[in-house]
Amino acid sequence: MDEIKIKIKTEDEIVSEESLSQQPGIENTESRERKPKIVIVSLTSCEGCQFALLDLGVKFVEAMEEVEMVDFRLLEDLEDTGEELDVAFVEGNPMTEANKKTLLELRRRSKILVVIGNCAAMGGIPEIRNYHEQKQTVKHVYKYIQGIETEEVKEVDNFVKVDFTLPGCPITGEEFLCYLPLLLAGQIPNIPDNPVCLECKKNGNRCLLLDKKPCFGPMILGGCNSVCTNSGMGCQGCRGLRPGANVKAMKATLKTMISEEEFENTTEIYGLRDDIEEWEKNHSS
Repeated sequence: MDEIKIKIKTEDEIVSEESLSQQPGIENTESRERKPKIVIVSLTSCEGCQFALLDLGVKFVEAMEEVEMVDFRLLEDLEDTGEELDVAFVEGNPMTEANKKTLLELRRRSKILVVIGNCAAMGGIPEIRNYHEQKQTVKHVYKYIQGIETEEVKEVDNFVKVDFTLPGCPITGEEFLCYLPLLLAGQIPNIPDNPVCLECKKNGNRCLLLDKKPCFGPMILGGCNSVCTNSGMGCQGCRGLRPGANVKAMKATLKTMISEEEFENTTEIYGLRDDIEEWEKNHSS
């Protein structure tokens, strides 16, 4: 008869899978927490906001280790399989039918949809054509315009519900990292109602308005670390009006330095003109 040997483990030798998974450095695949799924998608845009993220270097890479990147064409070329998403980041304008289809699909799939950058949030530089020649503008770019889509430029929130806006042209990478954990946790951040002036003063800059140089900073939402005024350039409002802005007073101050035409031209650069018109409409009384 063959000898049957049975090894009986001692109590010290018996280690359950559950206790193993609790030990540092030992992973249990089944019990591992699911990483949030995100996409970073560009519609019609220069993709400058996405490059602002890549400029973060190692900081961005480390942040992305906490998520499952489903789609970000500047980093990977994998096919988006269409699964549900925790957060969708959208840059650019929905300028074409394909853009609109992509946007609607992202809204359907996403728990939270975030627009990043001035173009998606305020229309941006492309919106200038809404004020000048409109559809005729295309003739200055293309020799043959047949088949070129030239609809009115509209912000993302004209097509879908937007849960959070990260403003700027481009966005500030550090600000993205600041709000990312909240978004991944399913929370909607709140950007403090502080003007660009607050950061400008912290950076030791002399107020341009004191030298009669136009600057929209007092009525514009801060968070950019006053990047323009740090270089001696007046703020032109790419981050949009802050909730507590006094547009009437700011407009009166600026018109002592620049003409009505110069004021209008400046507000058209980043789509601020629409915001100001809306503010004036709401405060007409």
